[in-house]
Amino acid sequence: MKDVIIIGAGIAGLTAGFELAKNSFDFHILDTSNRAGGVIETIKTGDYLIECGPHAFSSLSYETLELIKELNLEDDLIQASPDARKRYVHNNGHLYPVPSNPKEFFKTGIISKEAKFTLFEEFFIAKDENDESVEEFISRRFGREVLKNIVQPYLNGVFAGDVKTLSAKAVFPKLKNLENKYKSILLGFILSRGLKPSFKRITLHSFREGLEQLPKGLYEKLKTRITLNSSNIEITRAKDFFMVSFKLNNKTINYTTNSILFAIPAYKVLDYGHLFPSERVTEIFHTEYAPIASVSQSVDKGKINTELDGFGFLCVKEPQRKLLGTIWTSSVFPDRVPKDKVLLTSYIGGSLYKKIVTHTEEEIKNIVTKEVCEILKISNQSFLETINIKLYPHAIPQYNMEHISRVKNIEEFMDKDYGLFVTGNYLYGISINDTVKTSKKIAERIKTFLRNTDTKKEELAAT
Repeated sequence: MKDVIIIGAGIAGLTAGFELAKNSFDFHILDTSNRAGGVIETIKTGDYLIECGPHAFSSLSYETLELIKELNLEDDLIQASPDARKRYVHNNGHLYPVPSNPKEFFKTGIISKEAKFTLFEEFFIAKDENDESVEEFISRRFGREVLKNIVQPYLNGVFAGDVKTLSAKAVFPKLKNLENKYKSILLGFILSRGLKPSFKRITLHSFREGLEQLPKGLYEKLKTRITLNSSNIEITRAKDFFMVSFKLNNKTINYTTNSILFAIPAYKVLDYGHLFPSERVTEIFHTEYAPIASVSQSVDKGKINTELDGFGFLCVKEPQRKLLGTIWTSSVFPDRVPKDKVLLTSYIGGSLYKKIVTHTEEEIKNIVTKEVCEILKISNQSFLETINIKLYPHAIPQYNMEHISRVKNIEEFMDKDYGLFVTGNYLYGISINDTVKTSKKIAERIKTFLRNTDTKKEELAAT
């Protein structure tokens, strides 16, 4: 009998498996795909190295850096160009640098002078400990311009979400905590020691062969315990264990196990809702996912009349604008393109343009090409060569209202010794760092459950 069967071989499932392997637990990972890594996917096309999903991870995560060290991948770790610290927002035909300090903020044209001076009123606004939408929270404390020209574009890049529905407590927990503690977020920034590290100290990292080196490194360590191309995965509960069956090359394979870890998106967990002892399972695991299309394009350096001296730009929501933003990939990681070329990775879709899932690749290419050329002042759309398009119908989980209570209910499931566990970026954070940290946390829960199970079995055997 296995200790754990893990469903899903993305970064969440692989990290959990790696943690369990350290303590010699007997587990097996099943995945329906023909590769491990999930949305972390790097492809090589000619002289281009292209990320289909996430591009990098930040230096702030101790858990991710520790994992890289344990996998002996440190020598392959690379740091993004210093220019990547600079970000831009596109609004009304202009690219505005995002200010990284108070001096830059008061010089920027990203919001009006009136909006800048209105910010000082934030010191005197009463706190509200209730959860509210990001739109309500930011508008209340900083005004509509900050919401429209700074926060919404930022959330385009993180959640591709809608400020009207995203939860302020879930998306900006530190800001809500500052409000509750100091009654003013600005005063909290000034007095708080916890937020001392500045944006300029944060560095971005990847690997020489792309971000997929991380899940590939995990796969190499665990491959004897992973079965890819698993189909028809079925799970049933016996008295105090689970029976798992799946097909591989039309052959049925069966396992019994003490516990199950679902390392798959929340909407896929619902396929196994019959295992959870609650009538509210659909409500608890019902999480909206925003669709995203990633479009990689190249252009001759001489054809661009805009200096690409940063990470890229995000777009303010405008009626005619469908693009979420574009990463200047060759500025962030210069060695991934031919010397005379520029590589751009653009994103379209999100909660505000769900229609993207109905478009053909040709339609997606045409929309992105038109808007990128307008923003970067490329005179002819034929100058852009589209190298890769990847559509993710369920790309990013949305931390909408009730997210925190939903996660609390999921935690209660895991605490009741049913032997059912979940991990993924729909719980405590959507980044790679957050997912690694979450899976390590859930792995500890599983270890405690298995040790308690062994103790109970020993006690029963002794009676």
